[in-house]
Amino acid sequence: MAIIAAGYITAGNPLIYGYSTTADASLADALACLASAQIEIVDDDADTTDHQGHTLRRSDLHTHPATAALLALVKDRGGDCSWDVAGGVACTWDERDEADDHAEAARAARA
Repeated sequence: MAIIAAGYITAGNPLIYGYSTTADASLADALACLASAQIEIVDDDADTTDHQGHTLRRSDLHTHPATAALLALVKDRGGDCSWDVAGGVACTWDERDEADDHAEAARAARA
């Protein structure tokens, strides 16, 4: 089973803050989500503790291609969900496990 991207997520591990069909739109969605939660995005060299607990470093946000199943999960349940990256694509744990099982079976068949 190949993990196939259907869109993008933007996350600050482990939470997914945004998702969309393009990487730029996913980042914009994440930034809007964080702003609505009054979480300030700070530069990596910002050493402030004035808003500790209400800040997120820009470098902590990562955008990944994502499967349709993960996008649907985030849409239905929000970004506090179990996910992983397999083959460079963010996916659900079930998809990752299924891909691992297929890869293991293929290796066994070649042996």
